[in-house]
Amino acid sequence: MRQTFYTSLLIVWIVTLPGTPTCVRSEAAQLQSTVRRFSESAKDQSNHPATLTLPAKDYSMADLQLPAKSVFPVAMPRYPNVWFYVSKALAPTHQAAVELVTSRLQQAMRFREFHLPDSEGCDFEGRLEHLQPWEDRSHQPLQHAHAFHLRYYFSSLRQNGLSEVVLREEGREFAFYRMAISAHYEVEHTNPNHADVEICPMCGRTGDYAGLKGNLVELVHDPLGLELMTHGTIRGATVRYEDWKQEPVGSVKDFESFWSVRKFVFSGMTQDKNTHSIGVILLGPKSSGR
Repeated sequence: MRQTFYTSLLIVWIVTLPGTPTCVRSEAAQLQSTVRRFSESAKDQSNHPATLTLPAKDYSMADLQLPAKSVFPVAMPRYPNVWFYVSKALAPTHQAAVELVTSRLQQAMRFREFHLPDSEGCDFEGRLEHLQPWEDRSHQPLQHAHAFHLRYYFSSLRQNGLSEVVLREEGREFAFYRMAISAHYEVEHTNPNHADVEICPMCGRTGDYAGLKGNLVELVHDPLGLELMTHGTIRGATVRYEDWKQEPVGSVKDFESFWSVRKFVFSGMTQDKNTHSIGVILLGPKSSGR
């Protein structure tokens, strides 16, 4: 109905003009493009109806239908440890959902974005440097600050028909767009010890991670990156920017000002999921009264 109205408006507007000079044709083309985008958006939403709430069920990893590692570029060394599921009530297309997450996350955490060739097969990445400097005179050659580093993966999901997923709860369906991130916390990039210092109390195989055997990135850096992104902490301690304000580093917790947020964390290191923990974050419209 609304599409027909806009199309009719376009036709009447053109016909009633005394000629079609270049500027008019240009404006007509722009209006026609607007009508087309509205039509495509309406078509997309009609094919995938959006539910205006988030499901309340405690889903398993199998319920969430996480894709296999093989759908991603072979250059990606580890299974993505953070997944965003964006309700279709928040975005009309997958690209819009990607832009919603990437822009809001960049604003919350204030990291720099990079579009580099051959960066482990990702679409683009972000870095936040010089966090939590470790200063220890007894280990001066190993001293370093830290970097939060993430890589976005979304185009491969789209290309393989896996950018959308439907979750079910008590007869209702909840439609989402999804994207993946590989996030980790490590020795900052400009330090000669990048990326591993085993004895570091922040990013090393210490504390709760002391007994883990295997790849340090998979077993320590990845779960620390997941923790910082979702809670703004490392090993339970608030991380702050190393500047005169010392403000806390943002996280997905900032999203709660705009949307309803549900978080799930699952154990990894099973089958093709070669990372310690996997977080899934559901985003939806805020419920009424919040």
